[in-house]
Amino acid sequence: MKKTTEDYLKTILLLREREGSVRSIALAEAFGVSKPTVCKIVKDLLSEGYITKDGSNEIALTGKGEKLANETLQRNLTIRRFLMHCGVDRSVAEADACKMEHILSAQSLQAMAALSGDGVSFGSQGV
Repeated sequence: MKKTTEDYLKTILLLREREGSVRSIALAEAFGVSKPTVCKIVKDLLSEGYITKDGSNEIALTGKGEKLANETLQRNLTIRRFLMHCGVDRSVAEADACKMEHILSAQSLQAMAALSGDGVSFGSQGV
């Protein structure tokens, strides 16, 4: 899975939870990129079946997109909790978790979850 795909799906999930709806401009602001950059990625996510867009250009996750977004978010939260449990400052833990969520094995994530008291179970794909 591409890092960009996971990052965008996770951000769509978080924006939807916070704002109720998601449009390309909100993604551009969240990532600090231009709207044309977001439009290209949104087009790719549409063609891969991760999102839909309605007539008012509101972006919604499909079942497939929702599943991957939640898995990515759970990996992020587990890593963040583990790092903070080890004494890492919150801001550093958040930044590091965003990088690490894409590369750690299910075994490493499971160990982090166990050591930080997180009751999450990770399968072979990381969640």
